[in-house]
Amino acid sequence: GQLLGLKDPFMHKVAARVIDVMGEDYGELVASRQFIEGLVLNEEKRFADTLHFGMKMFQDSLAELREKGATIIPGELVFKLYDTYGLSPDLLEDIAREEGLRVDLESYEKAMSRQRAQSQEAWKGSGEEEIPEVYRKLASKGIATRFTGYELYSTLSTIKAIVRSNRDVPSAEAGDDVEVILEQTPFYGAAGGQVGDTGWITRDGARMTVRETLRFGHDLIIHFGRLEEGRLAPGDRVEARVDEKRRRAIALNHTATHLLHAALREILGDHVKQAGSYVGPERFRFDFSHFTQVGSEQLREVENMVNAYIRQNHSLAVQELPRDEAMKTGAMAIFEERYGERVRIVSVGDAVSKELCGGTHTDRTGDVGIFKIVSESAVGANVRRIEALTGGAALEYVQRLEDEVTGMAALLKSTPDQLKERVDRLLKEHRQKEREVESLKAKLLSSQTGDLLSGIREIKGVRVLVREVGVESPKELREMGDQIRSRLGSGILVLGAKSKEKAMLLCVVSKDLAGRYKAGEIIGRLSEMLGGRGGGRPDMAQGGGPRPEELGRALEAVYDLVGS
Repeated sequence: GQLLGLKDPFMHKVAARVIDVMGEDYGELVASRQFIEGLVLNEEKRFADTLHFGMKMFQDSLAELREKGATIIPGELVFKLYDTYGLSPDLLEDIAREEGLRVDLESYEKAMSRQRAQSQEAWKGSGEEEIPEVYRKLASKGIATRFTGYELYSTLSTIKAIVRSNRDVPSAEAGDDVEVILEQTPFYGAAGGQVGDTGWITRDGARMTVRETLRFGHDLIIHFGRLEEGRLAPGDRVEARVDEKRRRAIALNHTATHLLHAALREILGDHVKQAGSYVGPERFRFDFSHFTQVGSEQLREVENMVNAYIRQNHSLAVQELPRDEAMKTGAMAIFEERYGERVRIVSVGDAVSKELCGGTHTDRTGDVGIFKIVSESAVGANVRRIEALTGGAALEYVQRLEDEVTGMAALLKSTPDQLKERVDRLLKEHRQKEREVESLKAKLLSSQTGDLLSGIREIKGVRVLVREVGVESPKELREMGDQIRSRLGSGILVLGAKSKEKAMLLCVVSKDLAGRYKAGEIIGRLSEMLGGRGGGRPDMAQGGGPRPEELGRALEAVYDLVGS
C-alpha cells in the first residue's frame, strides 16, 4: 500500500470482496464477515502505526549516522527495526542504498540466530518434559489418583507415594516440606485456569497443611505442603480435607467465567472465544478474542446480562462423555486445551452456556450472588482481558467504592448524589484560573521581550542574542523563543534557564542564516558543557543538562562558537 501510494486502510475491503466471491461455497465466511473485516481493519491500522514509528526511528538513526560520517548501518539496528516494527531488511537496504549507505547483514544474521536460539530455549520443558522425572517414574509404575472432589470436600484415602527434594522417599517427619500422592483425593489439581485446592491431610498424630495442588497429566494429582506434626509414609490411611470456604469461592468465580463467556458472545458476536483464564478464590480474569477495546457501554451491558443470568438462578448440569461424542453436542472447547478420552460438559440452564470443562462449579447460578467487572484491557494482538469479582469479594469492592465516594463528597462539602456537579464546577473554575495565569504569563513574556532585545551583539555581521531567562519548562522556553524570533529578524538567538537542578537551552537560527549556522550543532556543543545532550532542526534546537552551575559559562561560549 505504501509503495502504491495508498494512505488509508484497504485490505478489509479486499477481504469483503473475497467473502462476497467465496461466501456461496464457504458459508462460515459470511457468518464471520463482521469479525473478519473488523480484524483485518484493526491489524492494518496497527501495522500502519508500527510502520510509521519504525520509519521515524530509522530516519532519526540515519541522521545520527550521517552526522558521525558513518557509511554502514549496524546489523543490531536493522534487527531491532525488524523484530519490533516489522521493517524488513530488504526495505531498509533499499532506503540505505538511496542514502549512499550499506547494511551490515552479517551482524543482522548473528542477531537473528541469537533470537532463534532463545526461542528454541523457551520451548524446552514444554509438553511431557514439564513433568518432573520423579513423577514420570511413579506414573510408569501405575501410580495414579482418582479425583472425588466434584461430589466431596473430604475423603478417606491411602498414601501412594511421598516425594521430597525431587526424590521418592519412604517416609516424612514433622517439619518436612513434601509432595504427597494419594490413591483418591477431593483436592482439585490446578488445570484449565482454575487454581489448585488447599487444605489438610491428617491421621492420628499427624497433620500436613496442603499449600498447593497440581495435576500432572490426567491422572497424577500432587499435594504440596508441610508436615506440621507426626509422621507419614506410603500405605498410611489418611483423611484428605479441602478448605471448603476457599473452594466455594473458586466455584463461584468459575461458574461466572461461563456466564461471562456467554454474555460476551451474545453482545459482541460469535467470534468471541476464550483465550485463557485465571480462576482463584478472590477474583478471576478472562481472556477472549476480540479485535478492539470493549467500550464502557458494552461492558455495562455485559455486566447486566451476567447479573441477569445470576438472578434467573439457572441450574448447572454435568455430563461425562467420550471426547468425540461430546464435540458433536455443540459444546464449546478451548482450542489450546488438551482433553482426555472422556470429558465433562458443563451446561448452564437450557441454552445459556455449554462448555467442555473439568473445573468445579456451583449448583445454580444464583449462588454466585453478584458479578462486578473491575477492568478491561488488551493483553496481545486481538486478545482482550476482563477482570472481575463475584460474591462477597464483589460486594466488598462496591462498598469500598461507595466509602470512597462518600469520603470525597465530604472533602468537597457536598453529598454523593451532587458530587459530579460539584467536581464539574471546580474543574471549570480551575480551567478559568489556568487561562488567567497563561494570559498573565504571556503579557509578562511580551514585556520582557523588549528588554531582552537590548542585549544584541553583532559578530561577523550576524546579530546574536544570548540571555538567561526565568522560565520553568521547555515549553515556556520555546514560547519565549517564538516571541523574540518574530522581533529579532535575521540573527541567532540562544536562551538558557535553570529549573529543578538542571539547565535548559534553546537555539533559534533565522532561515537566511540556516545554511551557515546549524542550531542543532550549537545546542549539541553547549549541552555537552552542561553534561547533557541536545539536538533538533537546523533552524531550531533544544537541549540541556544536569549541571545548571555551568549555564553562564555555556551561554558565554555562544559568541566564540558563532565567531569561529
